Amino acid sequence: MTEQQNRVNGLIARIEAHQAALKMTDDRFARRYRRFLGSPKSWTNRLKTRGWAEIGRALGKWEKKLTAFVTELDTGAAADEFYGSLPIYRYGESVFDLLAGARNDRRCAWLIAPTGCGKSWTMTRLASQNIEETAYLHAVPGWKDSLAKIATALARAVGAPEMSGGAATFEAVLQQLKGAPLTIFVDDVHEGGVMMLKLVKALIDETRSRFVLGSYPTGYQALVNASTSAMAEAQQLFGRSIKPVNLGWIDGVRAEDVAAYVEAATGIGGEAVRAMAERIVHALRRGGNLRVLADAVEMASDNADEAGEDVSLEMVEQAVLQLCPERMAKKAGAR
Repeated sequence: MTEQQNRVNGLIARIEAHQAALKMTDDRFARRYRRFLGSPKSWTNRLKTRGWAEIGRALGKWEKKLTAFVTELDTGAAADEFYGSLPIYRYGESVFDLLAGARNDRRCAWLIAPTGCGKSWTMTRLASQNIEETAYLHAVPGWKDSLAKIATALARAVGAPEMSGGAATFEAVLQQLKGAPLTIFVDDVHEGGVMMLKLVKALIDETRSRFVLGSYPTGYQALVNASTSAMAEAQQLFGRSIKPVNLGWIDGVRAEDVAAYVEAATGIGGEAVRAMAERIVHALRRGGNLRVLADAVEMASDNADEAGEDVSLEMVEQAVLQLCPERMAKKAGAR
């Protein structure tokens, strides 16, 4: 065997051991882990049999997939899949670095996008990669304008003690961050209402902490357009934000996001993938953004595995058409 075949052979052996421990049939095992193994046919008839002649032309692809699988088995960490290639992740990474070097009160950045654009993945990934200097919390509807609930969540995220009452707990958070400032990611920040923004503003004013705030477009617009006196005070937070606030994803994924994801997932790049992205982006926006695209790429990959072929852009586009038939039809009719 070649050196690469030896590596892949070891990966397959590790996965076979996991299957044996689970006492699962080939079909059931392959279906559970199809994002790594493809179709049951690929696992049973190609990988397990070490059919090098058949899988040889795609050996690099299989090594990448099986390595991700084994990493997840051995560390418990979910595979990154292909989101690390997305423009929204690169933007999140750039503002994270910009905030880390801030020497003024412009220590707040916003990630505004509807579900399925990679916003939450970007925030959790950056937090997990920089665990010593970050904290992460996900706001929920029950927090809206509740000092006690928001302060308690902040305390748990940054390691401050929980005191009796919201004001005392927030003071403990403030003192903790004065001594050990962090970059704090708050996903779905709009769920905390105006109170959340006021507290973030206070922490920026009183500590050296930085904030990355994630929001749905509707939630962000509600905060921006509120007319209460409390909001007039909280709007000062926008004066402490990196300008301009990036609204590039406010309508959903863009063609460049689609092209980046497909290229990372399939290895197919160039003008052809960009042209396909332009054709399907509007359907994806109405159908769930990257979530439906990920499903389409997975479906196309399964179909390619079954046929013993490499996945093609035509297969991906056809899968999007199958998953979003009405939306694709509307787009076609509008031309």
